[in-house]
Amino acid sequence: MGLLARLVRRKTLKPETSSASGTILKINNIEVMYHEVILVLKGVSIDVPQGGIVALLGANGAGKSTTLKSISGLLKHEDGEVTDGSIEFMGEKIHHLAAEEIAKRGIFQIIEGRRVFEHLTVEENLRVGAHLRGNGSARKERLEMVYHYFPRLVERRNVLAGFISGGEQQMTVIGRALMAQPKLMLLDEPSMGLAPLLIKGVFEIITELNKEEKIPLLLVEQNVKLALTVAPYAYVLENGRLVMHDTSEKLKENPDIRDFYLGLSDIGERKSFRQVKHYKRRKRWLT
Repeated sequence: MGLLARLVRRKTLKPETSSASGTILKINNIEVMYHEVILVLKGVSIDVPQGGIVALLGANGAGKSTTLKSISGLLKHEDGEVTDGSIEFMGEKIHHLAAEEIAKRGIFQIIEGRRVFEHLTVEENLRVGAHLRGNGSARKERLEMVYHYFPRLVERRNVLAGFISGGEQQMTVIGRALMAQPKLMLLDEPSMGLAPLLIKGVFEIITELNKEEKIPLLLVEQNVKLALTVAPYAYVLENGRLVMHDTSEKLKENPDIRDFYLGLSDIGERKSFRQVKHYKRRKRWLT
């Protein structure tokens, strides 16, 4: 029996955090279709609690980025559509809204690949994020807040964003989202292409932002070990379906998660590349 079949059969619990502090984002059994023919998401339901961090895990092509684009409205720019179910943000159904309307409500997606405006300076990139929010004094306060969390950007503020490092570009796009006073941030693969030391620094800042600014985060990340360290609760997608969700501590101990996503054997030893490749082939053929 493949991973998908085994996980679907298991009973899972709803997030314990959602009832205590309230749910800011609720995805209700959505289906997503591209070009009116390609069904990508099939009955996905996710809750993000107010002030919490939730991780969305899965292999390439599982539907993680599509889920984020469904929330932010960017799906419509790729000829995609939520064809069933609903997405509610602060009690309002938003899946029918345009991306700019969703942004005005406070949802901001940090797209995979560190999308900076290369011909603008770092500070000009940051100021772009504030065009929907506040007057001059409010923007100045937001800019000071961004520089507080990303002091590295202070010394790079007048440098063209196309000439700074990958880590600095990631800091810039996160800072640009912060300038817009987000009520919910969607992070798509923030560790992609970064050196391990930079990844550690970026995730420390993400955790601090959540703790200090109380900004809820929905995190898509292929570095499962890191994601389960940062997020108290996580969902696992496979082939467009939600196959498991639980607290991160419980997922770390789940044999399927350890075997496939963490690459660990039953005795805690890391599996070899050959063993993991064999498991991937077996999983693909049996599901």
